[in-house]
Amino acid sequence: MKIYYYASGHGFGHISRTSVILETMLKDPRLTELHLVSDRISFVEWDHPKLIKRTGRMDVGVYQKDSLSLDVGKTKSELIEFEKNKSALLREETKYCKEKGIKLIVTDAGSFPITIALEAGIPSVFIGNFTWDFIYQNYGKIDSYFSGIAEILRTEYSFATEALYLPFTCPMPPFLESSNVGLVGRKPRLTKEQAKESFGWKPDKKYILISFGAYGLEGFSFQWDKLDPNIQIVAYGVPGLVSDRVFTPAHCYYPDLVTASDYVLTKPGYGILSECYYAKTPILYTDRGDFSEYPYLVKSLEKYFPSAYISHEEISNCSFESAISSIDREEKEVKVSKVSENGDLEISERIFEYT
Repeated sequence: MKIYYYASGHGFGHISRTSVILETMLKDPRLTELHLVSDRISFVEWDHPKLIKRTGRMDVGVYQKDSLSLDVGKTKSELIEFEKNKSALLREETKYCKEKGIKLIVTDAGSFPITIALEAGIPSVFIGNFTWDFIYQNYGKIDSYFSGIAEILRTEYSFATEALYLPFTCPMPPFLESSNVGLVGRKPRLTKEQAKESFGWKPDKKYILISFGAYGLEGFSFQWDKLDPNIQIVAYGVPGLVSDRVFTPAHCYYPDLVTASDYVLTKPGYGILSECYYAKTPILYTDRGDFSEYPYLVKSLEKYFPSAYISHEEISNCSFESAISSIDREEKEVKVSKVSENGDLEISERIFEYT
């Protein structure tokens, strides 16, 4: 079976979980070729004889000014440009699918690949915990253009053969068929003890990993002189964060860094939440701008994770003690619920039902 798999380039969450699903799918003998399309294709550093990587963008996402604020104006202009070129892109991708003998299109989480599948006369499967029509509809209060584009995308999503909903789900548009699957996320290769030892960390310090995805923390100031000496800040691949108070490993498998850390400081996003869940690492979370997924992720944090809110001001002042104390109390007093796991196995099996 030849499959076309699209992963959105919005942040790292879509391509991160896709990489987990691909590794599972590539073990199945029913797969002959897997054509991965994404504008974050470099995230998948490994190769496989059956894996064909293509750089391409099939959705716009939401543009950001920095890690913690959105750029609605830029998002609108990019959407207008994308819609203008849609017909040509549809012809190109439909031709590609027919020439390569593609039998199924999988999309996380753009709607346009569903349109390609419709044009190519093949089934399509949606994977995600939100859809872009839900995200854009929220910006209709700023500009009516977004309400119109949300309606277009809602129509595109409706043509999917099937939708597989990941945990931490937002309200979804009506799909022909839908079902829930387990959590998909990268898992650590080391135990907490092994991971801490591998980084040479001291047992008498608390290690906080700053994780803000693809956008870093440029423009965010830290009052390092106020940082508790018993707390060590950790960062890996965070643009704009340079200080002798920050431990930065030369190279690492990121989920092992997550599991080594005592806490992860982040804006809520599916990718980091899934990795923290599998690593059993508590979360300090802050605001991320007017993004409709946020309140649903916060509800999931409260239900499934030892977690605490921390303001931008507290982060800037390096005032982590109160949030940490809140988590430590919660871990002793509150039993969190469990998330259904191993969604990659469920998704792979569902996909190969189309053979």
